[in-house]
Amino acid sequence: MNLPNRKLLKFLFFTSIFSLFICNFSFAKSKKDTNSSSQLKTTFSGNSDSEKLSGATKLPKTKNRKKSYFSKIDSEIISLVENGSPSSITKAMELMHKNESNYKEYEKVLIAVASKIMEIVWPSHPITWQQFEYSEITPYTEALVSVEKGLFDTSTGNTDYLSTILPALVVVKKSVTPNDIELCKNVMEQALKKYPYNENSVLANYILGVAYEKSNDFVNAQKQYEKVYKIEENVFENQMAYARILRTNGFVAQSMEVLSKINSQNSNNIELLKQKAYSAFDAGNFDLAETYVAKVLQQTPNDLSFVLFRAKILIEKNDYIHAISLLDMYERQNVESLEYLILRAKTQLNWSKNTNAALETVEKTLQIYPDNSDVLLLAASISSLTDAPVAGKYADELAGLVLQKDPKNVDALNFQLDGLIYHQNWQKAYETCLKLIDKENVKSDIVLKYVQICLKLNKVNEAYNFAQKKYKKNSSDENIIQAYVLAYSNFGKREDVLSFIDELIPKSSSKVKSNLFYQRSFLQKMEENKLADLRSSLIANPRNSESLFRLYEIYFEKQDYRKAQYYLKQVVAINPNDASMKKLNETLTKLIK
Repeated sequence: MNLPNRKLLKFLFFTSIFSLFICNFSFAKSKKDTNSSSQLKTTFSGNSDSEKLSGATKLPKTKNRKKSYFSKIDSEIISLVENGSPSSITKAMELMHKNESNYKEYEKVLIAVASKIMEIVWPSHPITWQQFEYSEITPYTEALVSVEKGLFDTSTGNTDYLSTILPALVVVKKSVTPNDIELCKNVMEQALKKYPYNENSVLANYILGVAYEKSNDFVNAQKQYEKVYKIEENVFENQMAYARILRTNGFVAQSMEVLSKINSQNSNNIELLKQKAYSAFDAGNFDLAETYVAKVLQQTPNDLSFVLFRAKILIEKNDYIHAISLLDMYERQNVESLEYLILRAKTQLNWSKNTNAALETVEKTLQIYPDNSDVLLLAASISSLTDAPVAGKYADELAGLVLQKDPKNVDALNFQLDGLIYHQNWQKAYETCLKLIDKENVKSDIVLKYVQICLKLNKVNEAYNFAQKKYKKNSSDENIIQAYVLAYSNFGKREDVLSFIDELIPKSSSKVKSNLFYQRSFLQKMEENKLADLRSSLIANPRNSESLFRLYEIYFEKQDYRKAQYYLKQVVAINPNDASMKKLNETLTKLIK
């Protein structure tokens, strides 16, 4: 072999060796890349659920990694999905419509995300597009898997809008922990700040509204639902939520207006019928409420909660006979239900007139629900009625427990006032009454109590000025007439007051006339005139317990105990639950013996 050929062979040998080295290097690099890809998929799918939720498994923080996942999809479609309303999601899916064979994996994932949002958040709105199996595991699909399990997934990361908010869909589920509710609320607040271009997202604002509502922040819940309602009025789930929160916050008329606008295709929806029943009840339209309750029970006759609700409506309509039969039916299923125990106590108190049975029921209820405001107020009402303690506490003390949680609760303030008046704690009664008369539509019985309290504290001018102001606005209300005459009797000249009363008597109803004679008796100087006015008062209204008690006092002072007891027994008969009257009668009986 000549020299040139040997050089050629040598050159070919080294070239082959170098080529083999390059191939091996490329194969090793390819294997390493494959392992990396496999590792990334493992990170997406996670290990166990407990590891993922505890935050043990974290997604790699690669800048814009998740933002790029849907980058090949038209930005309008992504925006529509991010808006998340039923109509915008439907529009997005229409824009994506293709033949199945043409869908890329990331498109299938977006379709799956859109479908799950509809299924979880807007179940009343149909899914009208085709769904596809996907093989790729992503943070979006993993978040939705956790939501289906009722868990908030802390491992999906938050590098883009959708991956941030999807875990918060769990708050829509019926069963969700307080901790997860707080996580959802925080995530949604942060998402709306971080991605301001989605501040009008129907989905985001609705989810945040649900989170606020479930954390009992009803004011902010109403703001969120109202925002969604203004953006897109015909979203059924939000219409229901907005109406519900309006009713919760006391805007009953507005709640009924929202419900009335719901599309007729949902007219037989059972949740809608329930909402309409609750709103009608809160508005005081008990006949309408009963109509909706009947429609609910036609569809679900075994719905015990609405059997009980019907009993509640019947009690408000004073139809105790039918209400008691429903309570008896409910009792066979649940004897410790809060609502049942309250209704049972009310029937015992108002229908059976069995105060002792009502007292026993309320004290039993307090043992089970010691902090419940409704039970405490019912106990306060019984204490106020009987002037006796319930579970060791008087009306003002029981009402005070409610006011610790809800300082503006009008019912609690009323019962606290009654208890303070009973204990003759005039200064505190005055302070409580000031809170009640500050209300826009102060009740006339509070006007009368305020005047009485002011006079006890020698605030004669204040009593007169307040009563005169109310009388000028409404001179036909019985309580206001009584309040004004009482204040005027202490403020004006005797002759002027007598002249005013004499002018009112002929044109007044029997009840008002009775009170006017009673007030006039205090202005009389001669005893025979006092007695004559009190007898005239009883002719006009034989059940005027104030006139009866005043006659008892007059005869008691004269030591005519038999006549005194004659009138006192009538007071006891009219007020059978008044313990103080019973004690006076017992004392008087001992004196007679």
